[in-house]
This record gives sequence, structure tokens and C-alpha cells, in this order.
Amino acid sequence: MEKNNNHDKYFRELLSGRRKEMPFSDFEDELMTEIRREHARNNSQVKNIKLSWIFFFLGMVAGIVLVIISPVLSEGSAVVDENFIYAGIVFICLFILLFAEKLYTISFRRNN
Repeated sequence: MEKNNNHDKYFRELLSGRRKEMPFSDFEDELMTEIRREHARNNSQVKNIKLSWIFFFLGMVAGIVLVIISPVLSEGSAVVDENFIYAGIVFICLFILLFAEKLYTISFRRNN
């Protein structure tokens, strides 16, 4: 019983006796400034991700149009071989897949 009483006295002294001081006088202002910066940085990341999706789709459409138009432009020319056109198509498809995967990872694996 006396042991509990000693613990109670100890906790009362510990809780009521002292008040902690902030490490710096402007600690609260610096902390709020840092929180505002972090919020602004997160907002800019969301904006950049949205722009990335827009430009990804624009680039994909431009690549598809280029692949469709390139055989028409090279009909009269024997310089452009069909294998070259197929290699270009494969190259564009690989880029689309790699960038789509990276953009998907950045967009949907965020902590928010």
C-alpha cells in the first residue's frame, strides 16, 4: 500500500512540478512555416502529376499519328524499309509502356 502511495507522490510531483520550455523562442513559427512548405510541395507534386498524364496522352497520340503517317510519306521512296517502320513502332510502344508504368507508379503509389 505504501508503495502505491510513493508512486502517486512521485507522479504528482512529476506532472505538476515543471513546465517544459520550447527549444527555441520561434520554434512554433518555424514549425508552421515548414508545414506550409510541405503542403505547397505536395500541391505542386499533384499538379505536376496531372500535367504528366496530359502530356503522356498527347505524346502517345502524336506517336500513333506519326506511325500512321510515316508509311504514307514513304510510299514513293525506296529509302525507308518496312523493317525500319516496324522498328520505329516497337520503339514507340516500348517508350509508351515504360513511361506509362513509371507514371502509374508515381500517381497511384503515393502516401496520400
